[in-house]
Parts: sequence; C-alpha cells; structure tokens
Amino acid sequence: MERPIYRFLHLVFALGTLHLLVLLSLEVQRHVQTRQDIAAAQIRLDELGQRSQKLTDELQVAADARYREGLARQMGYVHKDELLYLHAQPKVTPTPNSSN
Repeated sequence: MERPIYRFLHLVFALGTLHLLVLLSLEVQRHVQTRQDIAAAQIRLDELGQRSQKLTDELQVAADARYREGLARQMGYVHKDELLYLHAQPKVTPTPNSSN
C-alpha cells in the first residue's frame, strides 16, 4: 500500500522535471536565436568592412591632385590663364522620309 506522501512526492518530482524541461527548451531556443543574431551581425560586419575599404580606396584616389583637376575640368573649370572654348554640336535636321 502506497502512502499519500509518496503520491505527493511523485507529483512534485514530475512537476519539477516538467519545469526543468521547459526551462531547458527555452535556453536552447535562446541559444539558437543568439547564434543566428551573431551570424547576422558577422555578415553585416563583413559588408561594412568591404564598404569601408571601398571608401578608403576612393579617398586615396581623391587625394591625387591630377584626379581632382580632371574632375574640375570635366565640370568646365579652367586655370586663370586658360580660355575655355565651347564647341557647339552641329544640329542634325531629320530628313522627311519619302517612302511613307
């Protein structure tokens, strides 16, 4: 014959085990989510590193005086003692198509 206290102890043990399993599953879920967050952060860090390198390369190119002068000349700037000649594009007049 089983005493009533043993039934109570079995119930406490079962509830404790269930509680432990729930907590363990929550910790596993949190661990998986943290790993995913770390992976996403690493990908973002790699992208930012590539962008940083690209911007550093652009800064090195822009530091060259000849490059900056070329950009200024493309915008139409000239030196003080130079003259800017604009060449007008010849207008092309469409010829009527006589086959219509």
